[in-house]
Amino acid sequence: MSGLLIGLTGSLGSGKSTVLKIFEQLGARTISADAVVHDLLEDEEIKKELKAMFGQEIFDNNGQIDRKKLAQLVFSDQEARKRLEELLHPLVYERVNDFYLEQPQGITVAEIPLLFETESQGRFHKVITVYTTPEISVKRLKARGMTPDEIEARLKSQLPIETKLEKADFIIDNSRGLDATKKQVQEIMAQLRLEETRNQHET
Repeated sequence: MSGLLIGLTGSLGSGKSTVLKIFEQLGARTISADAVVHDLLEDEEIKKELKAMFGQEIFDNNGQIDRKKLAQLVFSDQEARKRLEELLHPLVYERVNDFYLEQPQGITVAEIPLLFETESQGRFHKVITVYTTPEISVKRLKARGMTPDEIEARLKSQLPIETKLEKADFIIDNSRGLDATKKQVQEIMAQLRLEETRNQHET
């Protein structure tokens, strides 16, 4: 396999999804852990397991998981969050790996919010951390309808951004506007393509 599997992570509200879209526009194959989780929460077997774990209160009247209620539960109860993560994280990484192996040439970028928290950097050839200012992050999160308490609870569940920056192979500053972000992604993509080409010659 000469391709590269890249992990994309960052602080809450840093704009990871925007960066992922730019990578896609530049020719990378992309996958989002949030989208994978969304699919998993519609799986009947997963729903049964979650009902056994957390009860009926996380479901809506149509028998679907109410993601907001589930989030409120797990971000206010550390033990509940741990149980949810132990169920979902292995399945997420399995899906990501399967997606990569479908076409293991070229560059595949996977957006994984809790990449370092799950100590999963070893699954990827390189890791990119996206960051922005706390003010911009909070503004984005409030625009999504999150309350200050919800924002604080989610931030507490993640490693400090300084730690994520230290562990990254590449860093994207997403606080200076879209054009500046695009330029950084283009530069990283160029470096990744060089590495991919070297890998092709070595195999």
